[in-house]
Amino acid sequence: MIGIWIAAAVISIVILLAFIKANLRICHPNEILVFSGKKRKLKDGTVVGYRYIKGGRGLKIPIIESVTRLPLTTIPIELELSGALTNGVIPVNIQAMANVKIAGSEEEGLSNALERFLGRPLNDVSQIAKETLEGSLRGVLATLTPEEANSQRLQFAEKVTAEARSDLQNLGLVLDTFKIQALSDSEGYLDAIGRKKNAEVRRDATIAEANAEAEARQVAAEAKKRGSVSESESEMNIVEANNKLQVLRAELAVETNRAEAKAQVARAIAEVEEQEKLEARRVEMNKSKYQAEVVVPAEAQKEAKILEAVGAAASIVEDGKATAEAVRVMREQWEKEDTRELFLIQQLPDILDKVTSVIAENLSIDKVTVLDSGNGNGMPTYVKGVTGSVVAIMEQIKNATGLDIPDILRAKSKTELSQ
Repeated sequence: MIGIWIAAAVISIVILLAFIKANLRICHPNEILVFSGKKRKLKDGTVVGYRYIKGGRGLKIPIIESVTRLPLTTIPIELELSGALTNGVIPVNIQAMANVKIAGSEEEGLSNALERFLGRPLNDVSQIAKETLEGSLRGVLATLTPEEANSQRLQFAEKVTAEARSDLQNLGLVLDTFKIQALSDSEGYLDAIGRKKNAEVRRDATIAEANAEAEARQVAAEAKKRGSVSESESEMNIVEANNKLQVLRAELAVETNRAEAKAQVARAIAEVEEQEKLEARRVEMNKSKYQAEVVVPAEAQKEAKILEAVGAAASIVEDGKATAEAVRVMREQWEKEDTRELFLIQQLPDILDKVTSVIAENLSIDKVTVLDSGNGNGMPTYVKGVTGSVVAIMEQIKNATGLDIPDILRAKSKTELSQ
């Protein structure tokens, strides 16, 4: 059974391929394939019984559709008109060449071409296009004179193309090119016109040559005259130019001297300004130097002295405070009698030292000589005088301070002996 199914599948594939090959149609770029037999609706709503493809491929529906090829290749057409009348009833002979083809799109009139030329040979298409172009050519030629048709061939061909294009589009054809190759007449009208034109050209050439020769002579004379005048004027211009050159040189020399003088003045001013700037910088430097060497040290010294004075004042204040405190304490102790006597006794050496120093400073004794009158009283008298001085000093201290030193000493001795 598997073999049967495989054979059936292969046969089906072969039949399908054969069907496709038998009904597949390939359309080349220079042709149109028209599938006739099945109706379809166009974009404007019209119902037609065909469809077409331009290039590519399409599958024909068997039995229902038939396929026709419509070539889009160029069809050359040669036109020869004999005795075609122009404006002025003058017959002329024309040879022209045109290239047409069947329309390849709806815009160009493809539907018209399918209705008129589908299935017909290209010779029929060429003949219809030729007759249409001949009619347009005769119509345009009737509006032109032979001279205009001959001298304005390009405009002539454009007019024929414009008139024939609409007629060909109604037939489903497209006019690619149209050229006028030759134009002549059997009556010699164009030749006569040519000879007339040639005579006119020769006449005009002769006249122009004579005029040119006369003008050349006149121009030469005027040129010679202008040359003499120009030469004189040139000499005058040279003299004037030399004078102007001398004046210009003098002016330039003045300007140069003036510029040099200005430059020297400006240089001197610049030097003075630079000197002033330098002097200002020197003054500034000296000021800075004086500031650094004198003012700053003086201010520092001033600050130091102020600080020293503040320190000394603080020291004096503290000493004063300490002295006041000591005086206060001494006063409190002085109020006590025994303490006052003790204090005076402690101060006695200093007092004696001061007294003796006063005596020593005012009385200088290098050597003492004791003279005796012979009774042996010299030394005792001297000693008595010294002790008498001491007693006198003690008496003076007692009178000054109220302190009786001998009495204090005797009381002290009794106290020690009683102990």
